[in-house]
Amino acid sequence: MKSYTLLFLFLFLSVNLFSQETSIKSLKIKSLDTNNVVKESFNLNRITPKGLTNKPSKIFFNYNLDFDIKSKNNEIDITYKTDLVSPTWKIRQTFNEGSGNKSKFSKDFYLGDLETKSKYIVIKCRDHEYVDGDRIRLLLNGAVIHPNISLTSVYYIVDVDLDEGYNNIDFIALNEGESSPNTAQLIVLDEFGNQLSNKKWLISTGYKAKLVVFKK
Repeated sequence: MKSYTLLFLFLFLSVNLFSQETSIKSLKIKSLDTNNVVKESFNLNRITPKGLTNKPSKIFFNYNLDFDIKSKNNEIDITYKTDLVSPTWKIRQTFNEGSGNKSKFSKDFYLGDLETKSKYIVIKCRDHEYVDGDRIRLLLNGAVIHPNISLTSVYYIVDVDLDEGYNNIDFIALNEGESSPNTAQLIVLDEFGNQLSNKKWLISTGYKAKLVVFKK
């Protein structure tokens, strides 16, 4: 019995000593900053970040599961006519040919006079207005160079040898085509390609356009 009492006393003392050695003593450390800090000054308002996940979703496709393929509202009318207005253009091109007063063309037309040292000249003529089948005869000093030239939109080109002194070149209107009068544009070049004249005529049938070239 005495031995049990000693053993119990030994255990009690051992536990008491162990608890004293392992106990944690609290240590209070005073702050060096003696200012009083107000708690409310550190209140932070929580901000909820807004990102792509917070944006409302958009419906890009509308799937209608109740689509009725036999419904007339879904039919395509291939005979439907658009309400758009088709553009229209009015092309107005006026010509001197076909004008009411034809008497003013019933006279000879003078194309002017030229001076050149060239041995020959190059004559280019065409119908500069409405191409309607106008024809002319070309003469040099009364001699026929070409009896019948049809005037088109493309230049008819002919070389004319010049005599010393004055050279009278006549363009006689053989007809007036489908639209009166006989119309033409005349360009004259020397042998070097220099332009000497650029004229136009409007004459009735039987009348002539006259050009005088003086060779030095």
